[in-house]
Amino acid sequence: MTEQTHATRNGLFCALIFAACYWLTWPIAEMGFLDDFSYAKSAQVLARTGHLTYNAFAFPMLGWQAAWGALFIRLFGFSFSILKLATFFIALLTVFLFHSVLVRFGITARNAIFGTLTLGLSPLFLPLAASFMTDVYGLFAVLLCLYCCQRAMASQGTASTIAWLGLAAASGVVGGTGRQVVWLGALLMMPSAAWLLRNRRGVLLASFVLLSASLGCVLICIKWWARQPYSMGDTYSVSMLLKEAIHHIRPAAAKDLLGLALCLIALVYPVLAAWLPQMRKLSRRTLVLIVGLALVWTEIQWLLKWLPPWFVFLHEFADTGSVNIATDVQGPLLPFKAWLALSMLIAVTAMVLVFTLRGKPRDPVDNQGPATPSPTIWRELFWLCIPISLGYFGLLFLDANANLNIVDRYVLIVMPFAIICLLHLYQQSIATDLPRISSAILVVYAIFAIAGTHDWFASQRARMAAIDELRAAGVPSTGIAGGFQYDAWTQLEVVGHLNNRLITNPPGAYQANLETPPVAKGCEVAFPAITPAIRPHFAVDFARKPCMLPSKYPPVSFFAWLPPFQRMIEVNEIPWIKQ
Repeated sequence: MTEQTHATRNGLFCALIFAACYWLTWPIAEMGFLDDFSYAKSAQVLARTGHLTYNAFAFPMLGWQAAWGALFIRLFGFSFSILKLATFFIALLTVFLFHSVLVRFGITARNAIFGTLTLGLSPLFLPLAASFMTDVYGLFAVLLCLYCCQRAMASQGTASTIAWLGLAAASGVVGGTGRQVVWLGALLMMPSAAWLLRNRRGVLLASFVLLSASLGCVLICIKWWARQPYSMGDTYSVSMLLKEAIHHIRPAAAKDLLGLALCLIALVYPVLAAWLPQMRKLSRRTLVLIVGLALVWTEIQWLLKWLPPWFVFLHEFADTGSVNIATDVQGPLLPFKAWLALSMLIAVTAMVLVFTLRGKPRDPVDNQGPATPSPTIWRELFWLCIPISLGYFGLLFLDANANLNIVDRYVLIVMPFAIICLLHLYQQSIATDLPRISSAILVVYAIFAIAGTHDWFASQRARMAAIDELRAAGVPSTGIAGGFQYDAWTQLEVVGHLNNRLITNPPGAYQANLETPPVAKGCEVAFPAITPAIRPHFAVDFARKPCMLPSKYPPVSFFAWLPPFQRMIEVNEIPWIKQ
């Protein structure tokens, strides 16, 4: 069996493992996931009319993602489950592609499988793969661009090198029509690869042409996007964010980025944990220093109450109630002190890595020892991973400085780069294969991701069962408060767009000072300004607010895989003020 055949087989194995875990969660529920109700509506309209439209909510341009979703709708009809299936196939390709990227960076067969599963079974990737969110689509496009750059550097002839660079630029431009940060692949990653290949005849000239064409396409897309009714393309632009940063730097923006960096470290901890066995090689004085610094770090977090949300695995679960330390919708899955313990463990591991790299280990972890250093691969890693990562975090800093919501799923784009660098660092400095403790932690992470994703969809199926019972009794959709995703979808079905104050095109689309539903104090709908079509008489939620009244409809119970195991969705009546 050739090396290429062996790598392909292992890549397919990783994809099958991901597929098995994905379907184990049974991600079936006719309910939107976070923001994907907006993207689903755009795909639905595109399939029906052939026109890409917006609905006053989506910041992403959607582009190829909307077309991909519309294809599935045309083939199978519309449903949220069909759009989740569309994302599932992209997620499968992403897992397989990431394995190929790892192998081409010189990661050993065993470590390549481990790194691939660290991404594919993470508590970030798995639930997003069961949605129609743009994150997985963006990650796939970035990895495709990276793969094309790797193929360009491995090519022998000038023509094939330029062809692969052209494909890298094309994947970045087209992928960016779905999630705009992917344009960094065409504008930063492809030129970085060309710089590495600058000694080859004609490559620099070809890359300049490709970069100019990519920049032109990006500007055309932005201009088109900004002119579309109910789009968010004219709301925030890079130039506007830069002007705001020049006039005022918000110190909290740096804290937001630090939180994202900490979240990234937590998500790649199965790989980082490979340095834990190195503790036995450090002196007692060094270990005391490490533990002391870790205690100080966790104490600072305790005082600042800074664990949520970057340790919640993930912000998405916190929003939906499956994993929620910040609020008491469902109660915490793990005690707060357990999260502090995990924080300290990660801090200790990170410092062990730093102290280990200060000096060469006395002996290898296994009999194979560390691999032979490869300056060429480190140079490729630097130019292909660092510029795009810095550019991406730079854009996130501009967003944070403008008080835009920065959430932990934003680290998904750079998560593969962290995995690649850590794996290569371990192979070069410690040993060929990762220790068993990394595998054990990966299993724990995977179990948490599978169970958490399952519980979210189980809760949404229960919520939809309660809503269907109300609908069968004659209650209209606009008379039900079923959570933001359900309410927003109802608003789109009734009106066609959300009542978003940020919309300036078309003029007058935003209706201010609308009459709010005359519900009793404390029973207000959570989003009356953005979903004014909802005039609720019933609320379908996890718990009853004190002001609400019990209804004649029984609660819908469901079984969760994470505690509390027995949960229920209640149907409560919302009292209106007599007028």
